[in-house]
Amino acid sequence: MRSTRTRRAARAVRGFGAGAVLLAYWTAVALFARWCEASRPGPGESVRRKA
Repeated sequence: MRSTRTRRAARAVRGFGAGAVLLAYWTAVALFARWCEASRPGPGESVRRKA
């Protein structure tokens, strides 16, 4: 039979693992979105060529 302390430690490890997986997932999604982003002018840039 497991002690209460062992159960708490196991739950904490599972929670930490799930958090690490989610952090890695969102980091990969953010980097992929930035990498695949089409080049477009920023809000302060003009699309027209300057004379």
